[in-house]
Amino acid sequence: MNYNISQLSKISDTNKITLRSWEERYNFLVAERTKTNIRLYTKDDLICAINTKALLSEKIKISNISKKSHQDIQKLVDDKFNDKNNANHQIFIARILRAALNYDRDLFDRTIYLGFTKFGLYEFYLNIMFPSLERIGYIWAVKSNVPEHEKFVSGLLETKINDITKEIIENKVSKDIWLLFIMAPYIFLNRDDNHFIPLFETTKMVANAEENIVDNWSV
Repeated sequence: MNYNISQLSKISDTNKITLRSWEERYNFLVAERTKTNIRLYTKDDLICAINTKALLSEKIKISNISKKSHQDIQKLVDDKFNDKNNANHQIFIARILRAALNYDRDLFDRTIYLGFTKFGLYEFYLNIMFPSLERIGYIWAVKSNVPEHEKFVSGLLETKINDITKEIIENKVSKDIWLLFIMAPYIFLNRDDNHFIPLFETTKMVANAEENIVDNWSV
């Protein structure tokens, strides 16, 4: 699967002018070209752009990032994630998007669970899961002929409803963790033909759920 510069820009949340500048000034994220000179990026390029966006939010200069390989850039994102003192939302978003692109269930699980623990339900949903799902919607627009991708991501969320509910019943662990996934049926309703996901109203639902969690979801 290849992505043109507009698609890569939208999914990675990076301006097209910036992407061209990286290529010209730093020989970084150099795209293949079609016969008509259209830039085409690979999935690995897209993940690298997403990771780079996260590292820039860590105040790491592009001049330093551009000298690293895709693998080293990804490792640096993961190192930031594993730093207990790091609370950068962009690091979590980068890992969630990578999990969606690579069909990586373990990566998705680890990122989600730590996110809940670190930020709490509402902050995690509003600042991390909300923008992640919005950008996954852009990925689906590109992957409209790859139905297994949409099935994979939606299946992850739906499975979490059952898994976490079972965990709560058996171990009486944190009641608020699973409420995000109760929102999954609403998240995947009302998509238009481009698979864009209207999510904003669900943040209100999560906020209300958090306010009433003790009364409504006690175990």
